Amino acid sequence: MDNKIETSFQKRRWIFFWSQKKAKIGSSIFIFMLFFSMTASFWSNSKPYILITKQDSHTQVFFPLFKKYSPSDFGLGDIFYMNYKDFVKNNPQSFALFPPNPWDPLEQDDAVLAAPSSSHFLGTDNLGRDILARLLHGTQKSLLFALSLWIISYAMGIFIGAVQGFFIGAFDFILERFKELAAIIPMLTAIILMTSLTQNQSFSLILFITLVFAWMGIASQVRATVLSLRQREFCQASLALGASPLRIIWTHILPNSLTAVITLSPFAIEAGISLLASLDYLGFGLPPPTPSLGELMDQGRDHIQEAPWVLSFPVLTILLLLVSISLIGQALRNAFDPKLN
Repeated sequence: MDNKIETSFQKRRWIFFWSQKKAKIGSSIFIFMLFFSMTASFWSNSKPYILITKQDSHTQVFFPLFKKYSPSDFGLGDIFYMNYKDFVKNNPQSFALFPPNPWDPLEQDDAVLAAPSSSHFLGTDNLGRDILARLLHGTQKSLLFALSLWIISYAMGIFIGAVQGFFIGAFDFILERFKELAAIIPMLTAIILMTSLTQNQSFSLILFITLVFAWMGIASQVRATVLSLRQREFCQASLALGASPLRIIWTHILPNSLTAVITLSPFAIEAGISLLASLDYLGFGLPPPTPSLGELMDQGRDHIQEAPWVLSFPVLTILLLLVSISLIGQALRNAFDPKLN
């Protein structure tokens, strides 16, 4: 009966969440940007979806975007890199269907710092690379980093916080002292120092260093909730009936800790996006020529007068991302925070 009441209550919370205008707007923008960034290679690529060509009076069909081919497959034995645009241009009988934005994020054009046009919808950067292609793939990197950071740090934080709060003792004491020590060290400074010392700016290293700090906030939230719940009657009754501590944590305590986890999640994703953009902007993020929002902003700062679009589009992208996630977070807080309800 209690489970049915709890399920009904949670259902009403989600209904109230989706009834809010800010939830609808924020979710629509975020899902739109998430979809197009995660499928960036499908929308922006220098490889065609399909290529039809005649070789030795035989018609051949290729799918370069979905399958890797070598130049020898097209009868070209004297080159190492297949340029499909040049191939189609030099073979009038060939037909190719390219993505809507036929540019790779690393591909360079002769038009340097070109204004938005039909050739480059959002213009080019200081190396002639297409800004739309780099925005799509840069947003993909930012969201992958932020979502990975959120999932892993929250999984670690929930587990460690639950164990801390339920068992207390030496484990809790040591971890609290570690948190106090880590709070003294600014996370951004630690990441910059480690990437400088190791001469490694890989995605995995930056994520690993960030995870050392990122789990602590949610762990403290879960620990506080567990400390207040572990002495409640339903926990004591389950313990008296022979339930194991892990079973009590899983079935009784963690479901009652979800409010903090759900309401804080959007802001953790926001923090991940902002952190990677800041590192890239400062030059301590992903290594060049990896496309990133922060790297485009850094370029835009240097060319703000002659090419303002280089800065405008990444700033607008980050702004839309952060505003959409913030709207989702506010709507979740309105729906799940018992003080507001």
